[in-house]
Amino acid sequence: MKPRKYVAVERERERERESYSLENEERNLCKKKQKNKGITLVALVITIIILLILAGVTIVQLTSSGLLTKAQQAAKESKYANAAEKVALAVNASYDTTGSLNDDYLKDNLNRIDGINEPVDKVEYDLKVVVDGFEFTISKYGKITGEKTEVATLPENTKDTEAGTKVKLKEEWGDRIVKYIKTEDGKEAQVLNEVSTIYAVSVGGGESVPVPNGFVYVGGNLDTGVVISDKDEDEYKGVDRSSYEYRNQLQGNQFVWIPCTKEEYKKYDEWNGIKQTNTQLGDSWWETTEEDAELTQIEKYGGFYVGRYEAGLPDTMEEFTGVITNSYQKYNQDGIPQSKADLLPWNLIDWNHAKKNSRKMYSDNNYVNSGLMTGTQWDTMLNTIVNKTDLEQSDLTNSSEWGNYKNNSISYKGRKAYIYESGGSWHLQQFGEYEENGTTTDYGNTNQGNLLTTGASKTTEKYHICDLAGNLHEWTEETSFSGLQYRIFRGGSSEDSYTTYPACGRISQPATNFNVYLGFRVVLYIK
Repeated sequence: MKPRKYVAVERERERERESYSLENEERNLCKKKQKNKGITLVALVITIIILLILAGVTIVQLTSSGLLTKAQQAAKESKYANAAEKVALAVNASYDTTGSLNDDYLKDNLNRIDGINEPVDKVEYDLKVVVDGFEFTISKYGKITGEKTEVATLPENTKDTEAGTKVKLKEEWGDRIVKYIKTEDGKEAQVLNEVSTIYAVSVGGGESVPVPNGFVYVGGNLDTGVVISDKDEDEYKGVDRSSYEYRNQLQGNQFVWIPCTKEEYKKYDEWNGIKQTNTQLGDSWWETTEEDAELTQIEKYGGFYVGRYEAGLPDTMEEFTGVITNSYQKYNQDGIPQSKADLLPWNLIDWNHAKKNSRKMYSDNNYVNSGLMTGTQWDTMLNTIVNKTDLEQSDLTNSSEWGNYKNNSISYKGRKAYIYESGGSWHLQQFGEYEENGTTTDYGNTNQGNLLTTGASKTTEKYHICDLAGNLHEWTEETSFSGLQYRIFRGGSSEDSYTTYPACGRISQPATNFNVYLGFRVVLYIK
C-alpha cells in the first residue's frame, strides 16, 4: 500500500490532467466557433459580390441589347402616334364639299383637339401646331409632317432666369375652356382643357409678365417699363430694345405693362395736395365712380397694357397738306389706329370715333380686345410712373420738365407742325421734314405752339410711355356731370400751359367735338 502522501500527489495530478483536458476542449470549441463565424462572413461577402456581378451583367445585357431603350422608344412612339392621329382626324374632318381644305373648319377642328398646346388663332400655311408635346406642320394640301422629338417644357422662373426667356405660367394665369369631342357613339361631349390666351416671359429678378399670344416681348422690366409688340421682328433676342434709342427700329404696335393691384387701381381727385376743382387742374365735373371692367384682368394678371404712344394715323389716311382748322373732317373717320413712333398723331377726332376706332384695332383677335383708355387707367398709370421713375407728384401738377407745351422748349427727333389760334379758330400747318436735332419754340403765354410726331422727344418718355404731358389732349371713357353727351379728356396739349393743363388735368367737352389739339390712346385687354 502506497503512503498517504503519494496518494494525495496522485490525486492532485489527476485533477490537473482533467482541468487541462477541459481547457483544451473549450479552446477547441471556441476556435471552431470563430472559424465558423469567419466562414459565414466570407460567404455573405461572396454572395453579395456574386449578386452585384449578376445585376451588372443583367443591366449590361439590357442596355447592350437595347431592351430598356426599346421600351422607352416604344412608349414615345405610341405617344407620338396618338398625337399624330388626333391631328390627322382633325385635318380629315376639315375638307369641304369641293374636296378642298377649309380654313375655318380646320381652325375649329384643331382647337377641339384635347392636348393642343396653344389654340389656333389664324390658319396660315405651313401651319404649325403642338399636340401632346409634339410639333406638326400642316400644308395647304392637308399633308402632315411631324417632329418625333418632344418640344422642350418651359422652365420655372427664378431670380437667375434671363430676361426674355419664356417660362411656365403662374398657376392663376391658366384658363379652363370648354371643348367638344366626338364620342364612340357619334355624339358630342364637352371636355375641359387647360389653355391660355397668354404666355409668360421672364423680365428678370424672378418676375414675369403675361404676353398675349400674337405679341412678343421687346424688353424692359417692372422698374423701367415692359414693352411688347405685335410684330415678331421686334422680339427680344439678347438685346433690350425697349429704350428710346431703338424706338424707330421697331416695326409693330407697342404697349407698356402697368403693374398694379386691385387696391392700387383707382381714380384720384387730389394730386400733390391739390384738390381738383373748377379753378385748379382743369374741370371738376367728372364722374368719380371707378370703372370696374378691367378689375377681372387686374385681379388675375396684376396689371394692364396701355399704348406706348398717342394713337397715330392709320396707314389708309393721307397726311394733310397746307393749313387745316377745326373744320377739317378727313381725320374724323373710321380707321385702325397705330401705336408706333414717328407717326402723325391722330387729332381732329371726336370721342365717338376715338372710342369706336380704339375697339377696331384688335377686333378680330382671339387673344386680346382693345379699347379707349379709361379715367381709372390714366390715374393708375400716373401713380405707377411716380412710384417707378424720377417723377414726383409735383411733376403731375406742373409738367414743365417733361411735357411738350407752348411755354417751354424741348429737343426732339422727328417732325413738328406749327399750331396757332386766329380769328377764334385753331389752325395747324403741315408737318415739316424729319429733324435729328430739332428744338421746339417757347412761345410763352401766346396762343401758339409746336405739335410733334409720336414719341419724338425723349424728354416726354416716362416708364417707356410717351407724350402723357403736352402734345395732344387725350379722350378717355370718363364721363362728365354735364351729361353723357360730355366726355373727359386728360393731360395737356402743345397749345396749353404746363400749369393750367398738366398731366393729371381733366377737361370736359361734348363728345361730338373735334379739334387740332385733341387725340386719344389705345389700351389692351387680355381675353
